[in-house]
Amino acid sequence: MLLMALTLIFPMAMVMAMVSDVRDFEIPNSLPLLLLVAYPLTALIAGFSWQQIFWAFFLSGLMLAIAIILFLLRIMGGGDGKLLAASVLWIGQERLWEFLFVTTFAGGVLALALMLFRRLPLASALKSIATIEQLHARKQDIPYAVAIGCAGLIIYPHLPVLNC
Repeated sequence: MLLMALTLIFPMAMVMAMVSDVRDFEIPNSLPLLLLVAYPLTALIAGFSWQQIFWAFFLSGLMLAIAIILFLLRIMGGGDGKLLAASVLWIGQERLWEFLFVTTFAGGVLALALMLFRRLPLASALKSIATIEQLHARKQDIPYAVAIGCAGLIIYPHLPVLNC
């Protein structure tokens, strides 16, 4: 019962990050931190060895290093990188490539959809909705947590902590 409750932290954090990124173009630091802190407890309760937990943190650290490089190259936002790295903890090595592929694919679809949306004039009825107006106005920004969150929710039923 406790394990099931702890594993719900992952999808809840994904949804909260998506909503926050769409609304404010910002991912609260508390969400990746929550994933980071909750993972070891969840993994221990799921019966993982310390070696498995260490390996997950190693992969997460590697993803964070890659995300920092992408941030410095202005390819990815800092919050997106932190969320991606924290998500990798939960995803595990078995589904890592699938997660990254789905994230990339969803990010491409999101970018194309936003490009098309931003080329069209915004309907006057939508101008009164602050979130829609902001999505339309911020020409260079993409709320990439939507792509990361979608991939995380797709992979969620296959998380190693759920399948032990």
